[in-house]
Amino acid sequence: MSHHHLFTYEIIAKETPYVKRNCSKCKTNTEYYCSEKFRVNSNQKIVDIWLIYSCLHCEGTWNYPILSRVNINHIDSTLIQKFMNNDKETSWYYAFQIKKLRKLCNDVNTDIRYELKKEKLHSLPNEVTIKFCYKYDFGLRIDKLLAEILGLSRSKVSALSEDGTILLNPNIDMKGKVRDELQITLKGDLFRVDALA
Repeated sequence: MSHHHLFTYEIIAKETPYVKRNCSKCKTNTEYYCSEKFRVNSNQKIVDIWLIYSCLHCEGTWNYPILSRVNINHIDSTLIQKFMNNDKETSWYYAFQIKKLRKLCNDVNTDIRYELKKEKLHSLPNEVTIKFCYKYDFGLRIDKLLAEILGLSRSKVSALSEDGTILLNPNIDMKGKVRDELQITLKGDLFRVDALA
């Protein structure tokens, strides 16, 4: 009898991406980390908001522009409070705006530490579908993640995708980036219950 199981992997970022910029104090192109603090300046009803980054090697800072010359009446009052209170979740939301950061910096290092939180399998099904929950997108490749989960090489993962043992929904390139709600079906005896438990 065919036995199929759908379970969830949550990909949890353990840190925010570093950015590389020229540091005027270090006199070199160096990495900055997100301080999780905002700078808010207001002139009457006009507001400027930045997310503060700090140099890894000195006390230098860089202000990442979030809002510039915006009328305070055009900003949700709850969001303003989050900026004023240095809300961590809000700072992380902006720290993971990779495309915008790349336009403002020399580079963005998305090779960050992450954790996989998963449901446990108590029996070995014939077919498993993994659903990924991915709150903060940092460009993690599908083949890299599957190779880590299954204990296989990336080339083996790609070969299994080509022969239909691994199916992606939506049907995107195995070398593409993981996205929230991506589902991957694994067929046959590809995996061990202890590898996925």
